[in-house]
Amino acid sequence: MSPRHPGGRTALLVVDMQNSYFDFPELEEQREPVTAKVNELVRAARAGDNPILLVRTQHERDRSTWTVSMHDDDQGFAFPGTEQAEYVAGLDTEDGVGLVKTRDSAFFNTDLAARLRNLGAERVVVCGVSTHSCVAQTAIDAFAHDFRGAVAREAVASENAELSRALLAFLEDELRQELLDQEEAVARLRGGSA
Repeated sequence: MSPRHPGGRTALLVVDMQNSYFDFPELEEQREPVTAKVNELVRAARAGDNPILLVRTQHERDRSTWTVSMHDDDQGFAFPGTEQAEYVAGLDTEDGVGLVKTRDSAFFNTDLAARLRNLGAERVVVCGVSTHSCVAQTAIDAFAHDFRGAVAREAVASENAELSRALLAFLEDELRQELLDQEEAVARLRGGSA
């Protein structure tokens, strides 16, 4: 373990900051502010020598990765090579390692837990979209994989405010995950005491 990270590293998980999710009008208006907050966290993680994982959803056109509801609706999205699947304009991806997922949780059917352990990460800070689905499910599964989780509450966005509030309360109350304001999240990723 690096002397800079005596208690283990804190990985930044940037979830679904890609064009397909900002098709929702409620999210489109949040795109620029949340991208700016996420970029600040990326810079902090880089400065603190902490891992940055850029998680994005991608589905195959042949339906092999589609969810049950996608099959019900006969509609897939975020196909490889499409604009939908790309990161939003202006997202700082420098030093980030990509991870593709096909479900809400970044841990489901991926090697994320192994990657985090290989990188010496014991904690994760989750940011991105959507708070009530992919962000929350990733945070829940971080707990299930024995990582200490936190959500950077100013660097998340959702098209469902009511569900977002409920799931953030669940993460905090039931799973003892921290809801960090931007200053706390930046300090944590830089290696400070917050």
